[in-house]
Amino acid sequence: MKLISVRALLALLLGLSVTDCRDNPPAYDMGGLRDTAASGDLSMSSKDLAGSSGDMAGPRDMAGPRDMAGLRDMAMPPADMTTPPGDMMIPTDDMAVPTGDMAVPIGDMLPPVDDMPVPGDMMTPGDMTSPAADMSGADMTPPADPSEFLVLRVGDGSGTLSSAAAAAFLERRRISDGAMVGLPVALPTMVSGTNRRLTLGGTATSEGALNRSVDGKYVLLGGYDAAVGTASVSNSMSATVNRVIARLDSAGTLNTSTAGDFFSANNLRSVTSTDGNALWASGSSGIVYTTLGSTAAPTALLAINMRWIHIQLGQLYGSSGAATNHGMNQIGTGTPTSTTTATLLNGFAAQPMTSHYGFIALDRDGTAGADVLYVADDRVIASGGGIQRWTLTGTTWNLDGTIKKGLTAGARGLTGFISGTKVVLLTTTAETAARVVSFVDDGTALDMLTGKPLATAGTNTTYRGITLPPQ
Repeated sequence: MKLISVRALLALLLGLSVTDCRDNPPAYDMGGLRDTAASGDLSMSSKDLAGSSGDMAGPRDMAGPRDMAGLRDMAMPPADMTTPPGDMMIPTDDMAVPTGDMAVPIGDMLPPVDDMPVPGDMMTPGDMTSPAADMSGADMTPPADPSEFLVLRVGDGSGTLSSAAAAAFLERRRISDGAMVGLPVALPTMVSGTNRRLTLGGTATSEGALNRSVDGKYVLLGGYDAAVGTASVSNSMSATVNRVIARLDSAGTLNTSTAGDFFSANNLRSVTSTDGNALWASGSSGIVYTTLGSTAAPTALLAINMRWIHIQLGQLYGSSGAATNHGMNQIGTGTPTSTTTATLLNGFAAQPMTSHYGFIALDRDGTAGADVLYVADDRVIASGGGIQRWTLTGTTWNLDGTIKKGLTAGARGLTGFISGTKVVLLTTTAETAARVVSFVDDGTALDMLTGKPLATAGTNTTYRGITLPPQ
């Protein structure tokens, strides 16, 4: 009897079925054992099969193909044949089987890689999608509310304020309790290199607005290149007393190199900027545009008497007391740098007696653009002074009411920020002893909101503009 090859026996021991090993030889290549029994090459003596008859069937038992119709019947040998005795080792010559009939390359006996089971902790190609970004280390918390503010103080306390030029200072204070943070920054009263002097009229209440640039890096204000004590500085000729723009950064560096011959015989009231380099200035002669460090004549945008200007939500706005533009105005579109117009916001004409100065514009409904305005009005309280809130409905601005509880006069400087669902407001008052007062608009009726005093200007001094510090 001729036995199958060692490789086939190995396949049997691995528990593989003939179905997995018969890719090349067809079933009839083996025929039946009737064909192999006749072959002299398959005869062997009983000594070569030493072992009990129970262990291996004799040739008679394997003579017909019905007993071995195919190797499928021999896929799993009887348990007592799994380990043949040593004397059952078959000479290689006797085990030779034509390669084409039975030889199966070892590589073919291995299951294809695609069919191999994958352990649970191994990813298959289909599982290898990019995992979600791990944001656990990112700072996803909203920015903290501002904790400090800057307020402009005019006067050093040494003498009564008048229309003459006075020294000015920037005080940094805490929003929580008004406590001073560090020493005040004194605006220059002497020329130093390209930096000019910057003083303000002691009693010119429309001067001294403060603005933080849109990018938050700088604080801007305007004044005069005049010595302290210069008489009627607001009415001076700008050819001899240049108007000056100051820029303060977060490190405390003050740049007063931007100056020129503009707003002659009129005062410089307010300066705003997108980035500390592009500069817009307003006064009773209108609005001009210039750039940091320029000493050339600025570009005139319009010639309407304007008070304070701010860039809010990408748009330049300005308050005015002029007859045709009395109230809040949109200046051109966006941030114009050439001749443009001022358009009174729809609804403000219904309140012709207002006296507006500082303001903030907010987007509270999620739709692009301002829909809430808080505007400082410096009239006496009985006449409507305080902080007005205006809300946009459709295309019309409507006055909701005035925040004034605790004030004895109206407001001029104004800044603020959104804190959750509330709006925190900081204002400088038009009171004889000017104060800094904070309000929180939390949904309570406006006339019931109570102010919190944070600072009071000392003798022979006053407060003007207010803003958040540069970052």
